[in-house]
Amino acid sequence: MRPHSPRPRTGRPARIVGLVAFGTVAALAALVVLLSPPAGSAEPGELIGSWRAHQGARLTLREDGTLTAVGVPTAFSEDDDEQPTRRFTGNGTWHLEKKPKLGHQRIRLTLGETFELSIAGQGARDGLFIRPSRDTTTQFRFKRTP
Repeated sequence: MRPHSPRPRTGRPARIVGLVAFGTVAALAALVVLLSPPAGSAEPGELIGSWRAHQGARLTLREDGTLTAVGVPTAFSEDDDEQPTRRFTGNGTWHLEKKPKLGHQRIRLTLGETFELSIAGQGARDGLFIRPSRDTTTQFRFKRTP
């Protein structure tokens, strides 16, 4: 009988490292999903009324789809502070978009030009917000006024 020689185990450590790395990435992704606030959505009736943001911006949404805006930002600087560079004051219209499967439901505002507000929280309980660019987490947030 021939003595049994163990086969070299090349690749096993690499597989273990790969599985550990995959598990770590999956755990981090799950943590981000669990800690992220749920995407916002609302019914049209939950949006009717007045909303106020810092720097004096105001927005009043009416049941008939019209709106009044005071100092609502329509453009932002491209530097790190992303401050409003253009504001709209006047009348316009609004339309609630259909809720996407992922992400925040949006409101399409027409204020001479068309742009979007996103809804934060169920029933807009956390307000409405404008994101200065797609590449940022900065938000220009409106809160409901009594």
